[in-house]
Amino acid sequence: VCILAFTFSSCYTLQKSMSGSLPPQDELSQIFDSIIQEGYSLYFSEQANWVATDLVSEKYDMEKIGGSISWQPNDTVWHVVFFDTDNENSMLECHLYINSNIIVTIDSVRPITNQEKELLQRKETMINEAFTEYGNDMTFAPQSFGNPNIDIVRINDKLTRIYFLQGTIKQNVIPFGNDYSVDFDENLTPIAFRRYHRSLIDVPTITDKGEEVKLTYHSHLPDNPYITPTDICNFLLYSPESMKEFGVLSTAYGYMFIFNKDQRQIVFENIR
Repeated sequence: VCILAFTFSSCYTLQKSMSGSLPPQDELSQIFDSIIQEGYSLYFSEQANWVATDLVSEKYDMEKIGGSISWQPNDTVWHVVFFDTDNENSMLECHLYINSNIIVTIDSVRPITNQEKELLQRKETMINEAFTEYGNDMTFAPQSFGNPNIDIVRINDKLTRIYFLQGTIKQNVIPFGNDYSVDFDENLTPIAFRRYHRSLIDVPTITDKGEEVKLTYHSHLPDNPYITPTDICNFLLYSPESMKEFGVLSTAYGYMFIFNKDQRQIVFENIR
């Protein structure tokens, strides 16, 4: 039995919105590859932070923990470091190796390095600037649903992107929506803001009868015509193993874009 969960994120009629033509196949492939790469960068950042947070909370009273940073020194590893309340010493660090999914933990106390101090200052600056400039444009769910997660992805030498993703503590739910990003130039000046969804779409993975949902779909308004990196990240984080793919109905193009996590690819179907 194939059970579907389908949610519209807009009240626009499909006939009215489906007006564009897809880019050429080679251009579309590049777009999809970029979305998938950034989605997985977000996912591994979240995964590393989840593991490190669990480990540090097991070892220490969280009142003794101050700031934290996560970054990707190269394409194969993410580092997460938690500091003391004065942000002078590392209390615990985790290294997540992407290709092998091996996690190395170092829990010996040591002084913070100059690189870590700079990364912490960059993080604090970007968060403060993002909320100062765009805080009124960002909405998150109540704490009873889950707190937002913050991830920083270096796009290139001149562009860094900070993501705000809606997390959840609820079981059997994938949170799509309440997700934003702010781009910063090399001087840490905010230069672009993006809202990926207009609302929170909390998609169930179990029906009221207790059956597993195999496929889930939601729609995007024309200003976000494709699957987004945030869609991919939260699907990977919260979907059960049995759910292999999800879809996004593009009201801009009249196509269903489908991401498959086993194949790590996006395919599309014309639904006009």
